[in-house]
Amino acid sequence: MFGLPLRKRYKNSLLLLIGLLFLALAIVLFSSTGQKSSVSASNYFPRAFTEVAPRCERMTLPQVRSFKDNSAISCEIQSSNKVIPALAWQRQDITLDGWDNNGTEVQLAPWPELHPNAKTARVPVLMYHDILPEKQVFFDVTPEELEAHFQSMKEQGVTPISLDWLISHLRTGIPLPEKPVLLTFDDGYGGHYQYVYPLLKKYEYPAVFSIYIKKMEMTTGRSSVTWEQLREMSADPLVTIVSHSVTHPRDLRTLSDEDLKKEIFDSKQILEKELAIKVPYFTYPEGKADDRVKGVVTEAGYRAALSMNDADEHFAGESTDLLTIGRFGQSRTARIIPQAFGGQPLPREDGGFNFATPIHKYEVKFPNNTLVLISGGIPRTIHANSRYQVPEIIAGTGAVGAVDGAFFSLKSLDSNVMIGPVLSQNGGFVPGYKGEIGKLTNRPLVLLSDRWVRYVPFDPEKHNTLEGINAESLDGATVTDAFVAAAWLVRDGKPQPAETFNNLYTFDVARHRAFWGINMAGQPVVGVSREPVDSVALGELLYEAGFRDAVMLDSGASTSLAYQDQSLVAYTPRPVPHVVALFPPLSPTLLQVSHVGNPCVIYEDSCGNG
Repeated sequence: MFGLPLRKRYKNSLLLLIGLLFLALAIVLFSSTGQKSSVSASNYFPRAFTEVAPRCERMTLPQVRSFKDNSAISCEIQSSNKVIPALAWQRQDITLDGWDNNGTEVQLAPWPELHPNAKTARVPVLMYHDILPEKQVFFDVTPEELEAHFQSMKEQGVTPISLDWLISHLRTGIPLPEKPVLLTFDDGYGGHYQYVYPLLKKYEYPAVFSIYIKKMEMTTGRSSVTWEQLREMSADPLVTIVSHSVTHPRDLRTLSDEDLKKEIFDSKQILEKELAIKVPYFTYPEGKADDRVKGVVTEAGYRAALSMNDADEHFAGESTDLLTIGRFGQSRTARIIPQAFGGQPLPREDGGFNFATPIHKYEVKFPNNTLVLISGGIPRTIHANSRYQVPEIIAGTGAVGAVDGAFFSLKSLDSNVMIGPVLSQNGGFVPGYKGEIGKLTNRPLVLLSDRWVRYVPFDPEKHNTLEGINAESLDGATVTDAFVAAAWLVRDGKPQPAETFNNLYTFDVARHRAFWGINMAGQPVVGVSREPVDSVALGELLYEAGFRDAVMLDSGASTSLAYQDQSLVAYTPRPVPHVVALFPPLSPTLLQVSHVGNPCVIYEDSCGNG
């Protein structure tokens, strides 16, 4: 080769180099093909699904609060694995001082997992099929029935949301409006355009339409939506078009690899080409899917998938993952809608308080016990003129929920004499009972203002006067309520060990117990244990349930919890003279729209550069 002329040597070397490059490229392509052939939902991450959560602080929110007005947003893309919610998202992270962006950073759940905070919500995804004037099968719905559903939702304060917003919630845990629901319509019937779409526009409700391609070609049987109608619908921000396969096979699991890919890949490509939109979601025909099917859905570039299972209908947050989002049949609408709940606010990083969220009752279940909790609203105390059942004390006061409060004297059955000092807005300040007040030394003195809650060790010499109570105010705010609790169960985010309970009687005995405190989101929470539990074990449960601080209240025979004037305990407790109550917030704090640009926290390529 070295004996050849220079030009020919150069030419041969160039050909050799090109050959080597082609060989390397072939090896890479072969390797990539081999990897894709063994794809599964658990080990494959779609190339188009960039794991970047841009900071969407620059959001355009019109003053008119409607779905369409809020569908136009702009986001500034920044490389980050976290998202800082814009101010509009943080309306559950405020105090009564006003809208306060506390800078909470939200960590995205690894795709396709659900964010832990999203699992506290109850978001029903409702599944409809054909809408037509005369029913042919039991799951058909007439236009009149559908409008009755919509009207009932409106009257109950339900907020239909978009699928984008649901996926954002499931990934970030950002809470949804108080009563969210997702409306879905399967198969692409003609009634979806003729009857459903006009009602969506009338009520300004967003909805999902799952379309299988061959439906548009059918000329017999039930009517079908046309491509022209789909183009009109897909251009409306109220409508999300979702792939539902090509031919709607009864069971995708039984198909060959080749046929399975055609159903899942081709349906996406055809919808995107015909409608000139992105189709990032899939709906399994009849809800049937396994790991192989989910793997192909992932490989095709879908971000999430809707499922169904008549034997296991559940809320979205109870789903296995984003590739298996459960739904309810529309026949259960009336029973499921009242249970809808948008989820708890996200934890605050600034240690602040949040007295401006709706009040909710819920349960946190553990293997050996269940905590019955009521959270939200404004915490206050009520000092009654005698001893009563907790529902009787809060009746007519406006309180939504309450738990029995501080220790009281047992010298007479109708006495409202408290062992420690109490300050309440209804009864003013009453000093503690001198004969027994010394027993409360170093127990938590609970101080409430309109903006904060503070716990300090009780000093009988210092805190048995109103002046001593007010001297503990941190910022000059008026202390509105005060009382002495039994013991710290969780203090500064840590469950308390046995040695911190000192000489508290029966702290290590399993009893029914009452408590109240502040959770990681800064909300007030009152509650009881459903089963007897010792104090140390209770503190550990409360820590697991998300309490930042919690104190034990009068427990044992006095343990009582009420919600909407109804007792939540299965026994008749001892009457008490004092309660910690939760009152509704002074003003609504949830954005009453169904979309505020949340695709920007689902995946990068859905955001426009701002």
